Amino acid sequence: MSTDGGNTITPRPTSPNETESIRGTIGSMTEMLAGLEGSFTALNNKSAELATMGPVPQDAVRDIQALRKQIREESKKREKEITTAKRASREDVKVQIAANLKDDILEYIRTEVATQVKQQVDLQIREQIPISLREQSLNNRIQLQEARTSLTNSAARKKNSSLRIQNLDEDLAIVLKSDGTKGNLFPANLRSLLSYDAGSLAELGKEYGLGEDKVREVNLNRFLNHIGISFQLVVG
Repeated sequence: MSTDGGNTITPRPTSPNETESIRGTIGSMTEMLAGLEGSFTALNNKSAELATMGPVPQDAVRDIQALRKQIREESKKREKEITTAKRASREDVKVQIAANLKDDILEYIRTEVATQVKQQVDLQIREQIPISLREQSLNNRIQLQEARTSLTNSAARKKNSSLRIQNLDEDLAIVLKSDGTKGNLFPANLRSLLSYDAGSLAELGKEYGLGEDKVREVNLNRFLNHIGISFQLVVG
């Protein structure tokens, strides 16, 4: 990794083919360096042989020294190139490993997140759907009960509407409370209803959600109207 003008530059991950090519180049350069070292050794051996033969001409000495210098410089150059190539190879391998690890980690994270999301969704579905179905079933039962109560009360009020004051002993059609049940104080007939005292009429009005008034006749007329009776008593 290097920087350019303060910006971080991430090396491009090297492909396996490129890495193999770098290794091949390093191998070739190493062989060349070995060849240079062999040449340098051979030159030293030849110089030693010349020294045993007697005085060596100055021109030959200069040529040998120049050749030694050239071989030495070339050897150093090759060593530097090999070191640089090896360093680059190691960096490329690190980058490649990091890239592979990054891909593996990202894939693991994606898989793990997807798994956890699915588990949470499944859990919420299991938790919510039964509740929703129970609520829907309860609402349906309530609505059905309300419809039945409304239908029953409608029929009862229609029947009661035909009663007159002279029909005091005729049975009243039962009008149900909002919960679908008969009130405890619902009278059997008009005579029974007219005999209720103020307290009983007030309690009867509460049972049917009609409210309560201090005047007995107001509570009586309110209930008569509620159950469909067409006439009312005049409050004196």
